[in-house]
Amino acid sequence: MGTAATQTLRLPVIGFKSPLLRAASDEKLIALTRRGRDDAFEALVERYRARLLAFCQHMLRSREDAEDVLQEVYVAALRAMRSDTRPIQTKPWLYKIARNRSLNHMRRRVDVAVESMDSFERGAGESAHEAVAGREQLREIVSDVHDLPESQRTALILREFDALSYQQIADTMDTTVPAVKSLLVRARMGLAAAGEARADETAAAMAAGAARAAAAASVA
Repeated sequence: MGTAATQTLRLPVIGFKSPLLRAASDEKLIALTRRGRDDAFEALVERYRARLLAFCQHMLRSREDAEDVLQEVYVAALRAMRSDTRPIQTKPWLYKIARNRSLNHMRRRVDVAVESMDSFERGAGESAHEAVAGREQLREIVSDVHDLPESQRTALILREFDALSYQQIADTMDTTVPAVKSLLVRARMGLAAAGEARADETAAAMAAGAARAAAAASVA
């Protein structure tokens, strides 16, 4: 496909049935994509879609915004593949595009998106009380992660949620492995401090409640 054609790239529609493409390596799929095979790109999209969507959702706090940004990621990736023949390290390269597009979206977004907890719903085999308590704890953890500085948050998500290696994270963030390790240490320290602060607030609230109850009982 020529350069002019990349200006009107068709977004992928997942619907192919070829088991050979599903089993092909990333490098093979990229080579086929560069030769004009849309079905090869669709296979690559299907392979990484769930992970990239989850990453964008963690970055943006909104499933709807993540879906929109992911479409931009697809178009940018396809255009780049077909305009350049250099080798691609697929996983960190796609995450880098997803991160850049997510950051661009956050810069231009006016309204703050509502946090979606769909991906954190608990299983059906637990009690209602356990489910509510579990969701509340997850909300607190997710909130703490989102309160981290962007670089720390990105490094933590890529490491803990997406299981990227230190080198892959460094490639994604255009930094070094030691810098990535430092970001992860600071992110984990930040989460621990947030958890301790929340525990202190809970203890103080419980103590205040007990004091009010005791005062009311003495008056009665």
